[in-house]
Amino acid sequence: MAGRIEHALDVGWTSVRVVTDHGWLLLPGGLPKVDLPKHLTETRWARCAVMAGESASGVVRAPWHWNRTQWFATPPGIACFNRSEEYAHGGLSIQECLIPDLVVTRVEGAETAGSITSVTWRGLRCFVEAAVRGGPVTADLRLGRPTGESVAAAAKPVDAEGAVSLVLADDEHEEAALVLVLLDGAGRVLAQRPVRVGVDA
Repeated sequence: MAGRIEHALDVGWTSVRVVTDHGWLLLPGGLPKVDLPKHLTETRWARCAVMAGESASGVVRAPWHWNRTQWFATPPGIACFNRSEEYAHGGLSIQECLIPDLVVTRVEGAETAGSITSVTWRGLRCFVEAAVRGGPVTADLRLGRPTGESVAAAAKPVDAEGAVSLVLADDEHEEAALVLVLLDGAGRVLAQRPVRVGVDA
């Protein structure tokens, strides 16, 4: 999930909101373990178990909300029935009963934004109109993907009016699939658009 969020921010999203259907426990190094003998359980997960017997020490027993005749057991606090669990959910801690609503934003360069308005070709020169705000924004032509090799003679800054023109370094990539990108001062992609030489967009 962290990789997906980072990718979304890298390609121009200003923030990512993450909402889950339940809470969870996350403790690098492992959650504490409570022993629950297997012969006392019918089924056992990290944070709850269906008991086969009537009692077991060190666990809390409670009925399921949807079936009061069926009971389950849960370890105390943030403990688990399994060993070396770093992530778990399904028990009765406050963390698992809350629904997280997380908003992730990139602090550095968060004020800088850009979007591509139009692309016009004249020969091997690409004229770009963009809407930008905040810090400096640079335009570049990449081969195949936003992080691909630059094929422009030089990446160039977008001016105050939102205009910039780029020239292909040579005609070798005239038929290739290119990606026009707008970059912030740290080189992160703010906006992207697939382009081909001679095809206005």
